[in-house]
Amino acid sequence: MIGTKKKAYESDIVLGQKYREKRTGLEGTATSIHFYENACERVVLMYLHDGDIKEASFDAVELLSVETGKVATADKPGGPERTMPPRRG
Repeated sequence: MIGTKKKAYESDIVLGQKYREKRTGLEGTATSIHFYENACERVVLMYLHDGDIKEASFDAVELLSVETGKVATADKPGGPERTMPPRRG
């Protein structure tokens, strides 16, 4: 792409470490991190459920490190900024 600036992305999520999602309590191992252009940082957790390996994706700021107890931070939490009020009806 011509005229676009490259950006380096950083995360305090450590791949291979266990995290717990704050609302559901689901615990799993961080296997990938996704950075979206106009949205927040997403993390995929892999976990075992009824003998099957499952995956679920969460906003990074909703994850708590099982090892350290620290909540993840993100440079760009939330989705795209709204310039107009939300539609109703």
